[in-house]
Parts: sequence; C-alpha cells; structure tokens
Amino acid sequence: MDWAENCSAPSELCTEKLAAHARAHLECAQRDVRGTRWPRRAHGVDSALAHIHAAHVLMLQIVSLEDLHSMLADLLMLIEANLPPEDRRRLSVERIFKSSEGGRLTQSQRQAVIDAVREAYRVQRREVVRERSFSQLVWCWAIGLLGMAITIAFFTAFIPALLPICFGPTPNVPSAEIVEPPRGLIVVCPLGQHPFNGNLDLSSGSAASSGDYVVVETVGFVAAAVTAAASLHQLRGSPTASNVPLALACLKLPAGALTAVLGLLLMRGEFVPGLTSLDSSAQIIGWAVILGAAQHLFTKVVDARGREVMEAAPSPQPATAPQGAPAQRESLHGRA
Repeated sequence: MDWAENCSAPSELCTEKLAAHARAHLECAQRDVRGTRWPRRAHGVDSALAHIHAAHVLMLQIVSLEDLHSMLADLLMLIEANLPPEDRRRLSVERIFKSSEGGRLTQSQRQAVIDAVREAYRVQRREVVRERSFSQLVWCWAIGLLGMAITIAFFTAFIPALLPICFGPTPNVPSAEIVEPPRGLIVVCPLGQHPFNGNLDLSSGSAASSGDYVVVETVGFVAAAVTAAASLHQLRGSPTASNVPLALACLKLPAGALTAVLGLLLMRGEFVPGLTSLDSSAQIIGWAVILGAAQHLFTKVVDARGREVMEAAPSPQPATAPQGAPAQRESLHGRA
C-alpha cells in the first residue's frame, strides 16, 4: 500500500482518501482474521477476503496509468479465471490489453479494468463461499450419520434381542404348531449361534449378543475406508482451505457402517430373494464387508457434486498466461 501511494501520479485527486480507505479495509481484514474463533472462523475469513479485495480495487485507482499498464497481464489472468468468455467486462479488458501493447492506458480504460476486477473478485468470493458451505454440509451429514451409527450400537448392546441380525434355516413357524424342534439346525449371528427351535424370532433372540451390531458396523466402517482411499485418486486437491475431498472421504465411513447394518436387515427380512439364509458367522461378516463397500453407490452422487464445486472454485494460480503478455513487475495483488 505504501508503494502504491508513493508511485501514484501527483496530479491524481483524492489519493490520500483512497489510500486511507484501503488501509482501513486491510485493518478490518486483520481484525476479522484475528478476532473470530471457531465455529465462526469461516465467516471471519470470508469477511477478511472481501476487505482485501476492496483494498486491492482501491489500490488500482491510486497507481499511475503506467504502473497499471504493467500489471494488466496479471489482472487479465485474474479476470479470465473468474469471468465467463462471453462477459462484456472481460471482453472489454481483452480488447484493452491487445490495443495497449507498448502504450499507456486512459482513465476510461482504467475504470473498465477496475470494474472487471471488481466483478471477478465478487465471483471468486461467491465460489469460495459456495465451496465452504458444501464442505460444512458434508461434515454435518458425516457427524450425523456417525451419531446414528453410535446410537444404534449403544442401544443394541444393551438390548441384543431388540432387532437381532441373525439368520436361520427356515421361515418362522407359529409356536402352537411346533411339535418337535428340528435337530441339527442352528441360527447364526455375527458373534454366536443357537439351536433352531422352529421359530426364527425366538431362536434369534437367544443367539443374539451385545456385540453383533458393533462388529457389523466396524466391518462396514473399515470396508468403506478402503473404498474411500481407492476413490480419492479421482478427486484433485481443493484450491481453497475447505478441504472438500477430506469431508467426502469422512462421509463414506459412517455411511459404510450403516449400509452394512441396513443391508443385513433387508436380507434377514427376505427383501433379497435367495439371500435369506446364511450358514455361518463368517458369511455374515463377509456380506457386511460387501455392503459396507457398497456405500459408494449412495455417496457417488455427493462425490460428483463435490467435484463440480471444486472445479468451479478459483485456483490460486491460473494455468496459462494470455498470449503476448509483456514482462510484468510484481503483482500489486501479491503486495496486498
């Protein structure tokens, strides 16, 4: 800011007032960053970003036309990274850049560049806030699903017979019709088994243990972690501090635990024909692994949305510079 004020043209009016306003914005940004704590930290960062952008726009009004011309290539990269190709402000700056090579800008051209930069910053802030909001929503859902998984494991640990994940050889038979319990048949659960007495519900209640749901959820959790690690190669790194890929990976873990439980309950309820009778605890655990990994079928929509949000977020370094860009001095944006 000191450099911009010292290099401003002597004939420019209101330089001191513009410089004072820019310094006030930078002080507000510093207070927003230092004065906000979790959970409102993100709001402080958004406010600081808006103040820094406002200070940069004011600096562009202070510097001389020669200095602004030397920064035009850097500003054009910022504009092209945030404004669509058909935007009139972007097209205007592109024409200015092509027509001003080796020359200097006019005051009207300065204002056109400043208007385009201001709009580019507005779009950039909107995309940053959008990505952060998406990340916070994913984290809330991940915490909520984790709480549901813990609650289910807690209640079933104290009441094992509430809804046992057990499988028997035959469907239920009314107790009044049981003449003699069949021999050699058993009801299997994730951690135990019990002789089949002709009624699946009664036998399952006797075979169920307090750790059945814990084991199934743990197996589904681990299977989801493996699939999440395998799918991370499809997500590029986030250009902002929101860390959307980490939030998406953490969402898969409790989702895998719940899909393992719900899938086994659907199988026990004969929802899947031909998979209503499992012979051993190992088969139950094996299906829990498959169902936990199958959470990807439900979370892939969220993954696709996350990729869209990250692709729309502004990148800290534009990929390529505009053709014919002249040598430029250090960016004033970096000085801010």
